[in-house]
Parts: sequence; C-alpha cells; structure tokens
Amino acid sequence: MDQKRVEETAFKVVGDMGGAFTMALGYIGDRLGIFKAMAGAGRLSSVELAGKTGLNERYVREWANAMTAAEYIEYDTETNMFFMTDEQASVLADENGPLFMGGAFHFTTPSILNTKKIMEIFKTGGGISYSDIGDEIPEAIERLFRPGYVNFLTKDWLTAAPGLVGRLKNSGNVLDIGCGSGQSSIAMAEAYPNTQILGIDYHAPSIKRAKEVAKSKGLNNVDFLEAPAHEIPEKNHYDLVCSFDCIHDMVDPKMTLKAIRESVKDDGFYIWSEPNAHENPIKRRDVVGKAFSAISPLHCMTVSLAHNGEGLGTVIGETSIMKLARDAEFSSIEKLNIQNPMNQFFALKP
Repeated sequence: MDQKRVEETAFKVVGDMGGAFTMALGYIGDRLGIFKAMAGAGRLSSVELAGKTGLNERYVREWANAMTAAEYIEYDTETNMFFMTDEQASVLADENGPLFMGGAFHFTTPSILNTKKIMEIFKTGGGISYSDIGDEIPEAIERLFRPGYVNFLTKDWLTAAPGLVGRLKNSGNVLDIGCGSGQSSIAMAEAYPNTQILGIDYHAPSIKRAKEVAKSKGLNNVDFLEAPAHEIPEKNHYDLVCSFDCIHDMVDPKMTLKAIRESVKDDGFYIWSEPNAHENPIKRRDVVGKAFSAISPLHCMTVSLAHNGEGLGTVIGETSIMKLARDAEFSSIEKLNIQNPMNQFFALKP
C-alpha cells in the first residue's frame, strides 16, 4: 500500500468536508444578505457587520472567519476587520455579475437536504419529481443560470451561429424549451423586439413566475406555455429552437429532440447546450466535472427517473449528444466555438 496515496485520499475527503460546510455557510451569507452587506462597504468589524445585517455578532464573527479561510472574503490583521475585494463582490454579491454564484449556494444546500430521500431511492429506484424537489430549488436555478443569460446569451452564444442573429433582429419566431422561470426567453425578447418568443415548461409555478416577470418588464413579444417539452404547438415554424441545460433532465429526451426537429423551419437552427464535462468519469477530475457529476443523482437524474424517464444524468458528454442528434434525425450538428467553462454548445439543422 502506498502511504502517500492513502494520505492524499484522506485529505481529499477533508477538503470536500470543508467545502460542504463552506457551501452551507455560503448559503447563510447569501440568504441573510451578509455578502451583499459587505460589497462596497470597505473594512468592517464583526460588530459593524452584525449591525448592518441585524444579526448576532458572535455568529457573524465566526461566519466571517470561515469565509476568510475559504478565501471568499479578506481580513485585515492590523485592524481586525473584514472586507471584500471587487472581484469577490462580483461573484458573491452582484446578481447581474457575469460569474455571480449566489445561485450555487442557493441550489446546493436545499439539494443536499434531500439526501435521506435519495438514500431510500437508491434501494427502491424511482426518483424525486421536480415539483417535489424543494420549494427553494426553482428560484435557486433561476439565480444560478440567469447571469449567463443576461451577460452572454444574445452577445456570445447566439452570435456563434452564422446568420442567426440577423434573422432574429429583423423578425422571427423562437421557441425556448425547458424555459423555467423564463430568464432566457426574456433576455431574447429584450434583445430582439421584432421576434416572437415562446417559452415552454411543464412546471406551473415557473411559468407563472415567467409571465409575471415579462409583464413587469412590459414585454409584448414573449409568451409562456405550461406543457411538457415534447408538446410543441407548431411544426416547421421556428427560426430558432433552443434548450439550455435541460435535455438531460427530460423524461423522454429522444421524443423531445424529435419534436424539436419537427418544429424548426427547414432553414432554421436548434441551439442546444449541455454541461461542459466528458462522458468518461476519469476525465471529469476537475472542478466543473466534479460538480456536475455530484449534482446528478441529487437532481438531474432523479427528476427524470421519478417519472420512469430515461435518467440520462447531468453529464451526457459530446459523444452522447452527437448520437442523440443522429437518432432524432437532425441533418447536421456542429459544436460551436464558444469559450465557456460551464457549458458546451451545439448548432443543429433539421
């Protein structure tokens, strides 16, 4: 036995233990507004930070010590005060920041609270339906994905498909599959006022939320439909169909992909994104691959298996994406040259 490898494995567990507890404390900092209270506030003592947030000073101090150790915030040893750099504030406190991660805290802790349910499902099979996964999860997912939609969807992702944006600026029809609370649909509606956007999702509370947000923004070119992803209302109708990080969640992804192909105009596009991780688990030994692999049994796979679905799991990889596209009889599929650490993107033709 290699003692060095024994120690390395043990310390990996210690590191992950620290990470798990750090995520829980990050959830507290996010939900109680501590990160936002620190952003732009300069140096604060634990007493001042407790005063700004209306929280107990002793708990705030211990939280701040842990966040300093995790390198989420900074500590001035001369003044015994805590502060955030602009970069930390962008990630932890700015909801519109391109790499805002408040949604990651918001998603992780409530998901882990389902562990005992998942343990029983390991024995019996089945899963936890999205409707039962937890009241916080839909909002958490909205916050997790919204920064990408706000900052990159119309500026980087869609522009990678030649000729697509010009069509959408003039006029067109777009279908947003698995739209959730509509953040991607709304981003496209704002960017392309001459194009009609339809978001579709089976989760009623998310569709209700999407309609409310669109109304509050005064958008007249976006609508939302509560329906399963494969029940697309029109065939050969859409200039663009898109699905962002959701095909792997589907009960029947093959049927959904076939319905998508039938709904796209002959000269239209289907833009499909999935997590940027390899189908070979050995090649997922990086922070992104590790995160997506761990999410899968606690969320993406279980919400599909709850309905006797395919249960593809969070990571399906480029090879499986290509096979699914061929099985759905798309005429072409191209991996787009989009530099994104979290996602890989594909442009398909019907």
